[in-house]
Amino acid sequence: MARQVKADSEGLKQRLLELERELEMSRDDKKDIYEEMIRQYQELQRQTETRIQQLETETKQLQEQLATCREAIQQARAEREQVLGEKDRTIAELQGKIDAMESEYEKILHGSLDRVLSKLAAAQGCWEKEATAMHTEQKERLREFGLNPLEI
Repeated sequence: MARQVKADSEGLKQRLLELERELEMSRDDKKDIYEEMIRQYQELQRQTETRIQQLETETKQLQEQLATCREAIQQARAEREQVLGEKDRTIAELQGKIDAMESEYEKILHGSLDRVLSKLAAAQGCWEKEATAMHTEQKERLREFGLNPLEI
């Protein structure tokens, strides 16, 4: 019985040693898994921080570009307003010149027409005298031929 107990004791000691080795291996595996998880977590954290920095940088650049574009748009609008204002002033100035030229040409035309009318009136007097003289001369010729001018 003592041998049996000694053998059982030896078996239990072996079993205890095996279990302690398994426990140690299990602890080592757990430690390795935990360290790997920590490493993966830290790597993920670094990647996330890097991505955040990249996105912040990109956001800042895009905001700067947006501000630049807005300034350019505002400047373009101001230039457009200035050009339109100058165009309107030029149109108004040219319209004023056209109106002045129109009235000047109207005066010139009226003056020329008045002179033509006065010349025509003067010429009309001469033409009427010549026409009367011609009529009289033609009446006389018709009478010389024995014709009555009133009958013709």
